Amino acid sequence: MNPLIQLELIRESLVAVVNEMRANIIHSSYAAIIYEGHDFSCALMSADGRQVAQGLADHPIHIFAVPYSTREVVKAFKDDIHEGDLFLHNDPYTGGTHLNDVLLLHPVFNEGKLALFAAMRCHWNDVGGMTPGSLSGRVKEIYQEGIRITPTRICEKGVMNQAVLDALFNNMRGPEERIGDFNAMLGTGRKAAEHLQRLFKRFGGDALIDGVEALIDRSERQMRSRISDCPDGDYYAEGYIESDGSNPDPLVVRLKLTVAGDSINADFTGTSAQTNGPTNCGPAMAFNAVGTIVKAFLDPKTPINNGSFNPISVTAPEKSFINARETAPCGGMAEVKFLIDSVVAAAMGQVVPEMSVGDLKGGANHIHIAGPREDGGTYIHYEWPAGGTGASAGVDGSNAVRSYNEGDFNSIQSVETVESQYPLRVERCEIRTGACGDGANRGGFGLRRELRVLDESAMLSVLSEKNVIPPYGVAGGSNGAANRFVVERDGKVIQPSDVPGKVSGFALVTGDIVREETAGGGGFGDPLTRDPALVAEDVAVEYLTAEQAEARYGVVFGADGAIDEAATAAKRKELAGARETVTLEIANEDDIDGPRRRIAVPSTLARNLGISEGDLVELRGKAVAPLRGWARVTEGTESVLSIGPAGMRLLNADPGDGIEIRAVHAAPAGVLS
Repeated sequence: MNPLIQLELIRESLVAVVNEMRANIIHSSYAAIIYEGHDFSCALMSADGRQVAQGLADHPIHIFAVPYSTREVVKAFKDDIHEGDLFLHNDPYTGGTHLNDVLLLHPVFNEGKLALFAAMRCHWNDVGGMTPGSLSGRVKEIYQEGIRITPTRICEKGVMNQAVLDALFNNMRGPEERIGDFNAMLGTGRKAAEHLQRLFKRFGGDALIDGVEALIDRSERQMRSRISDCPDGDYYAEGYIESDGSNPDPLVVRLKLTVAGDSINADFTGTSAQTNGPTNCGPAMAFNAVGTIVKAFLDPKTPINNGSFNPISVTAPEKSFINARETAPCGGMAEVKFLIDSVVAAAMGQVVPEMSVGDLKGGANHIHIAGPREDGGTYIHYEWPAGGTGASAGVDGSNAVRSYNEGDFNSIQSVETVESQYPLRVERCEIRTGACGDGANRGGFGLRRELRVLDESAMLSVLSEKNVIPPYGVAGGSNGAANRFVVERDGKVIQPSDVPGKVSGFALVTGDIVREETAGGGGFGDPLTRDPALVAEDVAVEYLTAEQAEARYGVVFGADGAIDEAATAAKRKELAGARETVTLEIANEDDIDGPRRRIAVPSTLARNLGISEGDLVELRGKAVAPLRGWARVTEGTESVLSIGPAGMRLLNADPGDGIEIRAVHAAPAGVLS
């Protein structure tokens, strides 16, 4: 057989094994977050822990961390791995994501020698901890988030260690569901091993493993070629976690991305230290994020294996919140990973501007509603509402769907699933009017969903981001609306926490409505250049109101509902003239106040922008993404801003440049907040 044809057959056969693994998990799992939400992933790993094959639908957060976890298992057990062994793992500090994501590794042997691992990582709906669902916005240490499993052999040579399993499941709420999901993973691994044995017979054991090595080498050559096409240089970006749930200060990620020849290094020196809130992640996530975004920007269509990431290196300071150690909680790892995604995307947008894209909702939007069951146990309903995706050149964002860094994780649970299993009623599920980031291409709209509590009591926990700092727009586009999660009681809106988006066990009563309003994607390009006909289409389907269309896009409608072209031209000229521009001058150093970047705004300019001391503003330089900071209002009338050297690099600007300054609002004009 032609070697190239055989190589493709090997690749497709391995991917087919992974795809059947996915189907088996979906069809046999117990928790809705798995079979309905698809919060799981499957992969094949080499004997030394390199990624061999995955499906296109698998969740990047899971998959990119599995090689790290697998290497930790190999490191812990070395040559003491046998046929019939099984390993569990969820420890964030040794390659896990957060404690809810449990990895089962099934070793596969060929002629008595370890050849591959079948890997299944699934989100278990509860792994213990201080609140039902294990994810809370107000934890202080990882022990409050549940059972932590370092590399652990739970089956040795076919003999299950029932005592270990009992210890795990007896410390989790809803153990029947956990055991069901474990058994689904167990059966999936066995079927994968059977299929792989057939492939060993079909291709020959040595030929199959040689094919794996050839596929990894090919992917590496492809990625190095893509990187070589990019201009060498240093590219800078920064972004913020708005709160760790306990402390008032934000957390900052600072990035220097270096393209040199056929390799990329991401250096996160200067990133905030780990915190005692849940917004931390272990050492696998920074590489996870860089790998995800670089692959998406440079080589989105070729198969995924370890070779694509060999040209990438990451410097993530140990004990920073992107590379945390004991006892930092890591329940909000998705929120951290998504922030790193945003920062890397801002830098890669400078490397390949034609691929730049508006920012996203900022995390998983974990929402748990839990209450007592009649049998004395606890029901746990888990919501994961999607937001709008970012716009890119020539393409509007999509509404309330998952993004390119989330796999096929679905938008939200179906009404039928919720109402048939829990004492809850879905009162509303719709597009969130006006939530898009404006632009020549607009970002997608988030969703609005309301759930009414029907039982006497329940509790609400929320772990989310971008409730205060909204998703950014690019290339002159505007930010989308921020996330917003509140409770409506007797017609009045109640904030369930003094820290937006971080809630732990808020008491609910009969009739309460949990309202979920998710972020819109960031826009691309100047909103005043958007085709008025496209704005009119959004008004016609009630994505925008006529008032929002006029205030944000300058599109004016006549009494007959048609676009008034003359009034539109005049309105757009008026809106363009009202924009505030400033001239940059270089300062000796950047104005950094703890983690915050401060931007000195003269008082006259502050009044024109409608901002006060400490409000968030953004500057629009030549870089595709904006530079954000908190206003330090100073006396003065001149529209001149002093920016330090790092700020100039982030703006890709020079002294004397004239740039736009904007106030950043959590909700664009006309969006309720």
